[in-house]
Amino acid sequence: MVYRCTNNNNCYIDMYTRRKCQECRLKKCLAVGMRLEQKMTVPVRVVTRLITRGKRQVFKHLSAEQQELISRLISYQKEYDQPSEEDMKKISTSDTSQMNAEAKFKYMTEMTILTVKPTVDFSKRLPGFDTILRGDQIPLLKACSSEVMMLRCARRYDVKTDSIIFANDQRHDRQSFNMAGIGFTADSIFNFGKLLSAMKVDDAEYALLTAIDIFSERSGLVDARKVEKIQEIYLETLQAYVIGRRGSMAINLAKLLSVLIEMRTLSKLNSDMCYSLKFRNKKLPPFLVEVWDIQ
Repeated sequence: MVYRCTNNNNCYIDMYTRRKCQECRLKKCLAVGMRLEQKMTVPVRVVTRLITRGKRQVFKHLSAEQQELISRLISYQKEYDQPSEEDMKKISTSDTSQMNAEAKFKYMTEMTILTVKPTVDFSKRLPGFDTILRGDQIPLLKACSSEVMMLRCARRYDVKTDSIIFANDQRHDRQSFNMAGIGFTADSIFNFGKLLSAMKVDDAEYALLTAIDIFSERSGLVDARKVEKIQEIYLETLQAYVIGRRGSMAINLAKLLSVLIEMRTLSKLNSDMCYSLKFRNKKLPPFLVEVWDIQ
């Protein structure tokens, strides 16, 4: 993949303009010491791998097996889209607008748990997950939990009100996050939701992107090749689906896969925020501490 600058290689790159010119962004990364293989994140490596192996399935229509896989994923996604009624009963039903900062923080973290738990259940139902070594399943679940949470938040973003609709159908804007003391990531999450809304990502694409992220390369895996092979099944299915829905232009697939980069960026922001909370004596629930590996 070759990036070309349209501004004489003189673009100013920061966190707000980094998407506008990939060539200048790449040069800046290399200039500060980042290795090329570090910059070549999941989407780029994935597309490159498929092309170099000559996998021409990218030009074919969805097979019957791929259609069945998508149907199952959408079904699981709907099944685990909402927390159980039992879990919902544990959450305060008070008017959140009347809560003080401490109560709002507690409420937000409890709702976060109800977003992360279904992600774990969804992951375990994915075809291929039960074939992975037990010792590799846990690192995969922990690594993807924050990333997939960001994607789930984006799915529930409402453009008209610039808010995120929680599982209890309450809408929360950026100010709600700031009031709870977790506004550090708010703008990035809301902008991510706005981006995916503009891209018109549908249920099948959301489900496939989630699966691809879950079966991503992670450090410390015993059988990383096994995980990669499973991921390729979902990637090829996404390719075929995107061609049928959006056309055969490679840029359509690249744009969709770039969502994975944003998920990892947001996950890193979330991790930074969690560490900052410790210094402000704000304690996260044990479940989140465990699944996000917060030391």
